[in-house]
Amino acid sequence: METCKCCGSVITDNKMSNFLNSIMLLIEEDGLNTPSRSPKLNHKRYYLFNKMRERGLSLQKIGEYFNRNHSTIIHGIKMHKIFLVTRDKIYLKDTEEYDNLFQINQ
Repeated sequence: METCKCCGSVITDNKMSNFLNSIMLLIEEDGLNTPSRSPKLNHKRYYLFNKMRERGLSLQKIGEYFNRNHSTIIHGIKMHKIFLVTRDKIYLKDTEEYDNLFQINQ
């Protein structure tokens, strides 16, 4: 049995394990769990918040990965949806790398 490196919970699904390992790598490489509120980092966080929520993770679990609380996750997912609907060019550019990565791994 594999456990989540962030929160210690048991992961039973191999695909989910791979997904969470990829997320953790991105968080560490890009410093997404730091207090920085730069727009580019926020955009990347919002994108990953949404991806993780789509996979069924709770708001609290997502928050644990980023050192954020559940209300921040709710706000980020809301902003992600707004940026997609409005086709915000800066947001799309900031998250393009992640979008390509997740399209390849699906």
